[in-house]
Formats: sequence, C-alpha cells, structure tokens
Amino acid sequence: MIILKIYKIINLQLVDLCIKLSPGSTYDFFRQMKRRVSKLINNCKKGTWSLVFMFALLLGLIPPSASANDLEPVRYLALGDSLSAGMTPEAGISSGYADLTAEYLKGKNSLAAYSKEFAIPGYTTQNVLADLTVKSELREAVRQANLITISAGANDLLKIAKTDPEKNILILDPATVKSTLGTLAKNYTMILQTIKELNPNASVYVMGYYFPFPYLSDEQKPQLIELTKTLNQTIQLATAQGATFVPVYDKFGDDTKKYLPNPENIHPNQEGYQLMSDALIATMTKAKPTANDLPKGHWAEKELNMLLASKILHLDKKGNIYPEQAITRAEVAGILYNSIPMTKSIPANPGYKDVPETHPAYMAIAKLTEAGVFTKSEYFNPNAPLTRIQMAKVITTAFQLKGDSSFPSYKDITATYWGTPYINAMTSNKIMVGYKNGRFGVNDSTNRAQFAVVLARVQAMLANQ
Repeated sequence: MIILKIYKIINLQLVDLCIKLSPGSTYDFFRQMKRRVSKLINNCKKGTWSLVFMFALLLGLIPPSASANDLEPVRYLALGDSLSAGMTPEAGISSGYADLTAEYLKGKNSLAAYSKEFAIPGYTTQNVLADLTVKSELREAVRQANLITISAGANDLLKIAKTDPEKNILILDPATVKSTLGTLAKNYTMILQTIKELNPNASVYVMGYYFPFPYLSDEQKPQLIELTKTLNQTIQLATAQGATFVPVYDKFGDDTKKYLPNPENIHPNQEGYQLMSDALIATMTKAKPTANDLPKGHWAEKELNMLLASKILHLDKKGNIYPEQAITRAEVAGILYNSIPMTKSIPANPGYKDVPETHPAYMAIAKLTEAGVFTKSEYFNPNAPLTRIQMAKVITTAFQLKGDSSFPSYKDITATYWGTPYINAMTSNKIMVGYKNGRFGVNDSTNRAQFAVVLARVQAMLANQ
C-alpha cells in the first residue's frame, strides 16, 4: 500500500510537470522518466529491489519543483504606439514600460528574446492592424512570440482633437469621438483575431492609459478625465475575449504632473514608465479568478469566466459566483454602469423611495435612470430579481440595439405589449430566444449565468459590427 501511494504521488507530480513544461524534448524526457518509474514499481512489487533502494533511485530521478527557469523562456514582442517605444518627455526614445518589463524578466532568467521594433510613435489601432496584415516580418515575429503587449488607442482620439492655445483647452466633437471609439473597438477585435490566427498560444496584454492632460484648463479637466476613462473602458471591453487588460489609470491618479513633467509633452518620465511596467507585471503574475461553484463544462462557463477576468463580475468572499442564483436589479445596474462608456458626472437624484443616496448601487441606478435605461417610478425594487422582459428592455436601451420589422411570435406577448419592441431587438439580433413551449417567459427571473451569456453576446456582436 505504501509503495502504491508513493507511486500515485510521483505519477501525479510527473503529469503536473509535463503539463507545465513546454512541448518537445523536455516533455519527452519526463514521459520516459515516467515509464522508468513504472518499471521500478513493478520490480519492487516482484521483490527484485527493496523499498529503500527504489526510493533512493526515485530521489535521483525526480527534479526539484518547477521554477521560472524550468518554464518556457519568454519571447516578448511589444507592439503599438510611443508608450511601447519608450518616448520620453523630451521626445527622445529611451526605456519605456516594455523595456523595463523585459529587464524584469531578464533578471528572473526567463527572457529569451525581446523586441519593440514594431512599436512606432504616433501609431493608431488602424496602423497596428495594417502592419499585422501586410508586414511579413511582423507576422513572423508574432508567430515566434509567446508574450505580446499592445499599447494603442490614444492616438486614435488625438488625431481628431484640436488645441486652443489661448483657452488652453482641447476641442473634440462628441459625435466624432463616439464613432472613433467604435472604430477603435472594431480594430482591436480584428487585431486580436489576427494575432490568434498567427499564434493561438501567445499571451496578449493590452495596456490601459493614464490621464495625459494635467496642464490643460482646470475647467475642462473633469470632461477629459471622463474621456480617458471611457477610452480605457472601451479598450477593456473590446479586448475582453482575446487579451488581458492592464489598468494603469489608478496608479497615476487624476493629477499626473509628477509623472508628466513637460507641459508640452504627454509622455511619462521613468517613474511613470515604471508604474506601467509594475502594473503589467502584476497583471501577468496574478492568477485569473475562478469560481469555486462553477463546475467544469457549465453551459455558461466561458462567459462567466470572461466577465470575471474583465472585472465586470466579481466573486464573493467565499470565492463563489452563484451562476444559478437570480440576479437583482441593483446588481444589473452596477454591471451595466461599469460595462458601457458613459460620463461619471453626478446625476440628479431619480427620487426612488427605496434607493437612498447611501445605497451601494445609487450612482449606477441614478446614472442609468438619467440615461433612460431604467424608467422612473416611485420604487426601484433594487433587491427584486430582474425578469426576462426587464433584461430585454435594459440591454436593448443600454446598448442601443435595433430590431427588424418582424413580430416575435410568442404565446405570452401581443403586438401591442409594451415589451414587444425590446423582445424583437433581442431575438432578431440572436441575443435572446424564447422557450421550446413557444413562450418568451416575460416574467421569469433571470439568473446570473443567463445574464452573463446575454451580456457577452451583446459585447461580441457590437465588437464585430
């Protein structure tokens, strides 16, 4: 029995090592070693060798537990704009966040190769996408890399902005900003699709942005701060299914003068680049959250994990996500508030008797009511489950979905029913469907897994439009 237990332990250790280590000769070595262990066990069972002698042989066969040096060496490729290139406040090129991250990996003896050759100051998401499409040397570099970082998006907005030196403000047309952010999201989707086609095993990290305008007019700063946060939010949502977003805004804060010493230049000093590198390293080394109560193979496993990774959903203190539990109206308000680009200005109190200003979801509920996502009434019922018709209404309104002219033929709705246009928008876009019994289930509660799937479908649809 002791021998069999030892065998099982060693067997599991070898399997674990084979999984962690890269394919090829290393993996073949451990497979051969596993066969040798099996032979030792059989000989011991037959009485050929003593347990002590066999154990001594095993100690010589088993290596130390896998360290960073045992894992596949990192081949790091940095893509994107001037931040990836390492532009300084004096408009020179030096060590940026990518260089500092490469130095960190080198210090850990885990860096095999590093290149920022394709990081070009002034690049937009369209430039990155174009290079990935036509530059054969870049496509080969992507195939060879196992770590890719991208910093792109800020220049998309800067190219449509104008400065007014006299007023010390930035002039931006809201309609142009909206369309630019939409194009940015589409570009990122195609960037990540291209990278996945070239190298499906590469780990991709997309950098967020800090506030780059600390020296502009104080009166305009609140709007520019909101714009920067909206840019980050757009990038995070657009890349949620193909990359890991690296937040840097909070590390810099709203007042970034300490890290941007040149009033005429939006690039950070070494201290600022170090903050970006620290954020990247922390994100790379942080384990992705996994729910204890989400079984492998759950029908909504992919969507729930995606929303967990993008921090749209969160685990409770027990590490649970409760996929089958009804989701409340307040929870939905909080999720939508953090999922759609919108200003963070203080809204008017919507006047719900059951949602005081001290309520945890007050800001989200007030802002979404102001935007027309929720309808004003005497009570909001924050703890009530969100029904399926309510989900159709808030998702359609929040993401401005359009239906077709067809009438969704469900037994529990009519053409004059107030929710029919919302059901039409959801079903015609294949976001929601009815039941096999011919009903839509307008008053049925929505559970957390169902809401996650609907939200993920909407995000994927918008990203691909």
